[in-house]
Amino acid sequence: MAERYIGRILPGQDLCDINGDKVGTIAHVYREDVSMAGTGQPAHEEVIEVKTGLFGLGQKLYVPVDAVDDTTESAVFVAKPQEQFDDAWHRPPDYLDRLN
Repeated sequence: MAERYIGRILPGQDLCDINGDKVGTIAHVYREDVSMAGTGQPAHEEVIEVKTGLFGLGQKLYVPVDAVDDTTESAVFVAKPQEQFDDAWHRPPDYLDRLN
């Protein structure tokens, strides 16, 4: 299901929760080069790095692309309210260095 959003999630877009409240700004979208995997499928979950806080000086979030519920030209929406974000989203995944 996340495949429909790949290419529509870009740095500079807002990341908003299910209520439409802005959480932060997308800084980077980490994707795996599936041509290198040989299977045509990513071995790792793709991740959106989000800078939060005023001027992006808050914490970073690492949101899996699978959590995306919808996108518009200027925003990406996840299917949860901010207070229900997974604790794992507050730290980079162990495999982040293997993604582009």
